[in-house]
Amino acid sequence: MKLLMHGYSLRHYPLGHVFAMARRFGWDGIELVHFHFDEERIEEELEAAVALGARYGVPICCVGYCGRFTDDDADLRDHSVILAERAIKACERHNIPQVNGWAGDLVRDLDDWRRNGSAAASHVHYERAASAYRRLGTLASECGVTVCVETHPNAVHDTVAATARLLDLVDEPSVVATPDPSNFYIQDEAERDPAVLDALAGRIGYFHVKNCLPGTGQVSFTVDTAYGVIDNVAWLAKLTALGGVPRLAVEYCGEGDPHPVLAAAPGYVRNCLDLAESLSNAQR
Repeated sequence: MKLLMHGYSLRHYPLGHVFAMARRFGWDGIELVHFHFDEERIEEELEAAVALGARYGVPICCVGYCGRFTDDDADLRDHSVILAERAIKACERHNIPQVNGWAGDLVRDLDDWRRNGSAAASHVHYERAASAYRRLGTLASECGVTVCVETHPNAVHDTVAATARLLDLVDEPSVVATPDPSNFYIQDEAERDPAVLDALAGRIGYFHVKNCLPGTGQVSFTVDTAYGVIDNVAWLAKLTALGGVPRLAVEYCGEGDPHPVLAAAPGYVRNCLDLAESLSNAQR
């Protein structure tokens, strides 16, 4: 399983620094996010980023997209799908195996994530998202690229249950889930149990590791990967039991200096994976 450093972790730094730190800290590659490229110029920007990564010996293994698939404005919806399609084609050109992102935000309460996303969504919002992902899934199958849908706050797929609902509607093998337990911790107490991943069995293509501290209606991500309310060993053990994933990314979303977190995280996560494998074997 390859360990990727999520580019958002170094969002305040230039892309060259991202690659330099990935090499320095021992990551297997990076997830490139929109903070480090212009989505409207994805072809040229990704080509330049791949060349820069090659100078550092660090591959781009995933490219981010930011959908507006549930927006009321049909033109905005279509344009965001076109941008994601262009990202998929660019990934095919550079042998990048996957894209990762979300369908867009649906917000009615800025202070309480539990009232947004799937809680605020109607059937129309799910149909809009599913239509977009069917279109992307068809193209992705032709290109040999996987489209990952991240469990993301304020999106219609903000929980495991909501993501499973969306994937049921999409019904495209090339469209899979990226669970991130920190992202949905606040949503529903039932989703704090790793067993919830059973709802996505056979449809998990990627995974995000970080940690968080709960607040009122939100969580704080300003915490080291190893500290917080997420038991990463338990989640990775469940992921392993379900067949694992070829790649996972570690993301630091907090403020302050991200370098100590990113330096310690590869060793921590690899240790978690070893413990998870042991725990998974013991439970069989």
